[in-house]
Order: sequence, then structure tokens, then C-alpha cells
Amino acid sequence: MHSFESLRQAAVDAIRLGAFAAYKTIDKKSLFGFAICTDDELGSVFHVYATREWVSEREAEYPEIGFISVEWEQGFDDAPFLALSSVFRKLAEADQHLPDREYENNRILRFRVLVEAMRVCRDEGLFDANTLLSVGSTDPDDLMAKLACEAARHLNIPAIAEAYRQTMEC
Repeated sequence: MHSFESLRQAAVDAIRLGAFAAYKTIDKKSLFGFAICTDDELGSVFHVYATREWVSEREAEYPEIGFISVEWEQGFDDAPFLALSSVFRKLAEADQHLPDREYENNRILRFRVLVEAMRVCRDEGLFDANTLLSVGSTDPDDLMAKLACEAARHLNIPAIAEAYRQTMEC
């Protein structure tokens, strides 16, 4: 069985790979946002990012674009997360036969793995303080929407967290 710490470390390693790949083509300060996306069962994981220029070109017509990572068209890459997704998928499949409460608790635990991994990367300086970090489902149910809003508060400076929460109405 995989421990929380080993899953978090796998997520940290994947986030680092994703960020380093992005920084080969863009400057760290030009990164508007970096997001870890998953599904409601937390059976797959990938990252996306958006640059400040990309967001500014679109926000006149779509003011929320900077906070809705599923709309970001830059930096989609699941390669750094393939091993973690494989483990998450197996865990999600095993959860299908659990009572509802255990099923929900396991989803929350896997989500927490991703959030804490992002926090480790934030704390080590991988991302600029003004870069939005988010973790969320591509089509969130109520629980995933709630968890994403809580994550925004945990991962970002207060002004960015509040802007995210207002945009997402949470």
C-alpha cells in the first residue's frame, strides 16, 4: 500500500517536472497560474498553466479566464503524472466498492496529497508568490468544488485566494 508521504513525494516530483518544463519556454514571473487537474474520483492527474500574457489577451472577453484552469490552453501535460495517475486510478477503482463515507474520505485524502504537494513546491520557491496555484476537478461535484476553494486559500497569498474564491463563488 502507498503511504500518504510517498504519494505526496510522487506528486511533488511530478509538479517539479511540469514546472521545470514550463520554465524552459517561459520566465517564472510570466506564469499567471499553474494547476493540477483531476477527475472527481481522483483517478487521473495532469497539469496545465497559463501565462500572464495569455490571460491578459483573453480577459476582456472572458474576465474569469485566469481562474478557470480547465479553460487554460497552455502547458497541458500528463507525462510527469503518469506514474501517480496509475496509482491513483488503482486506488479509485478499489474505492468503488467501499461504503460512501470511506469512499469520500479516500477522495479527500488523495486530493489532500495533491494540495500538500503543491504547497511543498510553493514553499520551496518553485513558483512566484503572485502565481495562482490551484488543484481541482475538471468537472467538479459539490465536494470537489468545496475542496478546490479550500485549496486556493491554502496555496495562495490572501489577495489571489480571495480573487479565486470570488470568481468561483465559494
